[in-house]
Amino acid sequence: KKSIEPSILSDFLLYDTNELKLSTDNSTSLYSIYSSDDDKKKVETKFKNFFKFLPPKISKFQKNEKLLVFWVRKNCYFVLGEIDYEKFNQSFKNMSSITIQTGGWITFNLSGNSINLLLEKLISVDLDKLTSKTVIRTSINKTNCFVLCNSQFQNYKILCPISFYESMKSRLINLIRLIY
Repeated sequence: KKSIEPSILSDFLLYDTNELKLSTDNSTSLYSIYSSDDDKKKVETKFKNFFKFLPPKISKFQKNEKLLVFWVRKNCYFVLGEIDYEKFNQSFKNMSSITIQTGGWITFNLSGNSINLLLEKLISVDLDKLTSKTVIRTSINKTNCFVLCNSQFQNYKILCPISFYESMKSRLINLIRLIY
């Protein structure tokens, strides 16, 4: 088994083996957007004009160089990145609300060639179906969270409430130590 040495790099707390990397990131803003308008076409048009892509479908995310947006529930999305409030409010004109969620959530980044070994022990899902740009809402260590697949079997994000940071971090590190 390889040892895992924690080190602080910039805003990241990084745990690194040669096969897998784990870091936490709280430097990216997180927003929730809720659309009160049930007119799907109207919402899609406003969304595309503002974000430059259509709203993501259930269990999917869309991204560009500045933002990542994923479906949370009907008419509700999470956005990782920076949003201009003024432009948002002008674009959506009282049909949507935006709430800053940054302080309430933490992002764990997982990457490496052996990530599937960790995920198989962490979540009960067919990893072959967890493809790139896919999101699942699941429970890890008795904590509801989101798992985003950036690149299948290579790169994932786990978003969980910040109040569960220590228990999630311990669970992930203990599994990494078990595997490596």
